[in-house]
Formats: sequence, structure tokens, C-alpha cells
Amino acid sequence: MGALTPAFMFDLESNMRQITSNEFERLKEETWWQQVAKRMDSQSKKERLTWLLDTAQIRRPNNATGGGQAVFEDLVGLSTEYENENAHAGLRLKKEQLEDLDGNGVQLATHWSRGIAAKAVYWPQQVISDAIKANPVTYDGVAFFHGSHPVNPYDVGAGTYANLFTGSASGAYPGALPISGNTVEVAFANLAKAVAYMGALKMPDGKTPRKLRIKGLLVPPALMARAVQLCSAETLVQSAASGALTGDVRGVLKYMAMGLPIMAEELGAAFGGSDTSYYFIVEDITSNELGAFTYVERESFNVIYHGPMTDAELAKHRFFEWLLEGRNVVGAGHPYLLFRADAT
Repeated sequence: MGALTPAFMFDLESNMRQITSNEFERLKEETWWQQVAKRMDSQSKKERLTWLLDTAQIRRPNNATGGGQAVFEDLVGLSTEYENENAHAGLRLKKEQLEDLDGNGVQLATHWSRGIAAKAVYWPQQVISDAIKANPVTYDGVAFFHGSHPVNPYDVGAGTYANLFTGSASGAYPGALPISGNTVEVAFANLAKAVAYMGALKMPDGKTPRKLRIKGLLVPPALMARAVQLCSAETLVQSAASGALTGDVRGVLKYMAMGLPIMAEELGAAFGGSDTSYYFIVEDITSNELGAFTYVERESFNVIYHGPMTDAELAKHRFFEWLLEGRNVVGAGHPYLLFRADAT
């Protein structure tokens, strides 16, 4: 191949960047993480988010307060903090691999560019699925998926809510909601129980509905076939031989906003998750401050080149290096935006 001229290295790097950019654009639409998490740009090492709780109420004056007298209230807030962390990958090639015709250095460099683009696109989904499985502690002091989240952390009398459906039913709490190993009618009835429970959740003021809407189901591969069946009105009507699903099933599914379910291989048993648990992706139509999880990005992933022409140590050892570096972090957000349903 001859000498490694600056022009040759410039062309190689330009080609690598173009491949990385093209692969990134091609693959970024194939991920699901943005359905359960919100992306936030960061300007500092630590990012603190603060929001006010909706505790204000409109009241009618009564004899206790006197006609026409206003009642003044203090607003309270919560905050959560995220600290960005480094993430990186690298490629190192010996000078001979690029100089020799049989060194395959150019092929290795372009292959790495294509592969690292896929990794960069997939990275947020990887760390978010890891967070879902790890079940971290959230801003209210308990695990993200939990049976007893405080409705208002400043008022224990406001009660609790669950975003984990497991075990036995109790009052309005439905308990475990399996959708496999039973009939379509029973599985659909379990989805309806979740809708009913979410519809009864209140804002921190204890009086206003939370107004949650189910956007879809996130399921492991083992539950994908049944989830598709449950999200199809035609299939449900045909399966309702017992009459349990008489009525406008299509209307029910439309209200539940059930499109096709999302298959998340990362949440299955093969990757440390479960083949029987699934997730309700929920939208809070009254707020957009946080997602169920938040992907905070301080520095987007970027490939940096170092070579013998710019680095004395690499010149000594006759190496070329390409480094992919970024800074980001995933943190837990609002627990009521993602519910987990277990089979038992």
C-alpha cells in the first residue's frame, strides 16, 4: 500500500465517519427505548430535576372559613439527581496492518465503524433495559416496581399506589395478571383489570384523577404471540365463544390505545429478565416532565482519532487508535408511567 500519507488517513477517517453516520441513521428507528424513557440533554456533570406536586385545590367557602374567604396553600416539590458517567469503546491497529496489502487494516477499520454505530444506537436501550431489570430505587424512596408508592410523599394520609401487579388481589388491587397459560377471555379480562386500577389512581391532591392512558404493551418474546392476539379486536371477537367478550371489543382496544405490542428481547429470561412478566407503557396526559426512565446525555457518542502523527507514544509503538467516547446516565423517573404485571 505504501506510505501512510495524511491524505490517505483523511480519506480513511472520512469513510469511517460516513459509514458510522449511515448505520446510525439506518438503525435508530429499530429501538423501543424512547417509548418508556425520555431523553434529556445535560450541561453539567450532575443534573437535578425539580417539579411541583399537583396539590392545589379549588374549594367553595363554607361556614368554617367564612363566606368569600380564600384558603391559601403551600406548594411542595420533589427532585431527583442524575450523575453522568463515561462510556467508551476503541479500535487499535498496528501501522503495518494499514501499510501492508495483506494487512486488512482498511477492512478492519470500516468493519469496526459499522459495528460501533450499531452499538452506539443500541446503547440507550441496553442501559434502560438493564435499569428496568435492576428495579432501582426511585425518588419516593422505594424500588421502581413496588406495591406501595406514596401518592404524596409529604402526606402519608394520601395513600399509596402500586405499579407492580403480583400476588393475590386485595380490594381494588388486582394482584397478578397472567396473559399466558389461560384463555383469551381471561387474559383480556386481566388487561381490563389493569385499566380499571390505573383509572382509579389520584393526583397528590387526593381528589383529581391521574388521567393515565395505556400506550401499549412491552413484552418478552415468549409472550409476543399472545400479546398480538390480545391487541387484535378481530381475534378477540372470534375467540369469545363463551360470550365473555360480547360488545364493542374494538372500541375497548381503541380506548386502551393498544397498538401492536413491542417485543423486548432484553427483558426475557435469556437476558436475565422473565418470560412471564410484561409491562404496561403508560402516558400521563396531564404532564410531560419525566418519563418512566430518563436517558440523560452530557456528551453524545463521538469517534476521536489518534495516530503516530499526533501522538508521540503511539509513534513509538506504531499504533493508530480510534476511540468512541460519550457521557450519559439512565435514571428512574415516574413509577406510574410503567407498570409490571407478573404471572403469579
